[in-house]
Amino acid sequence: MLKRLLLPPQDDFFKLFQQAADRLVLTSTEFSKLLQDLPNQQDHVDIIANHEDEADQIALETFELLHKTFITPFDRHDIHQLTSNLDDIIDLINRIAQRFPFYELKEVPYEMVQLAELSTEATHLLKTSIFRLHSLKHSEDIIKHCNDIDEVESRAHLVVLAGEKKLFTEEQDFKQFFKLKEIYGHTKLVINRCQDVANILRGIVLEYS
Repeated sequence: MLKRLLLPPQDDFFKLFQQAADRLVLTSTEFSKLLQDLPNQQDHVDIIANHEDEADQIALETFELLHKTFITPFDRHDIHQLTSNLDDIIDLINRIAQRFPFYELKEVPYEMVQLAELSTEATHLLKTSIFRLHSLKHSEDIIKHCNDIDEVESRAHLVVLAGEKKLFTEEQDFKQFFKLKEIYGHTKLVINRCQDVANILRGIVLEYS
């Protein structure tokens, strides 16, 4: 009993990481739905904004726990980076979604839908990795999923190239061109940020396994 009272609540960190990962998948999935349901885009934008608010609260709770806890499950800097980066990805998706009603987009290229689906795939891989982070016996699985995110990023790069080539050769509306090009870039950045988190996870696994 005394040992239980003296030990800090390290499991709470993993619970918060998992909550953040859950929120990330919900956000990326909703963004993918948005691209396939543009007539109702505002509904999806509002849902994404709510996810972003909840993710901010999870990040705040994690930072408060980090501040109060003397012994942490792994390096404090890694916890801070993991928390910040997960929150930043959700914030990025929210900012992209907010562009749609602002730009009054009525349709998007198929490649953009593909890119959103790839971002959802990357977030699912991150979630699976984070849910296994509490046990070092899962280190090989975590590394594999991180490598899979690299592969998703490679596919996303090709999709962006194809989509932007089509924009340059087929899009006649100057304003539409820049709207879509910006969204391509920011959506690809979501996957790049997932890759950044994967690199953090690799570092944690290699350090503590």
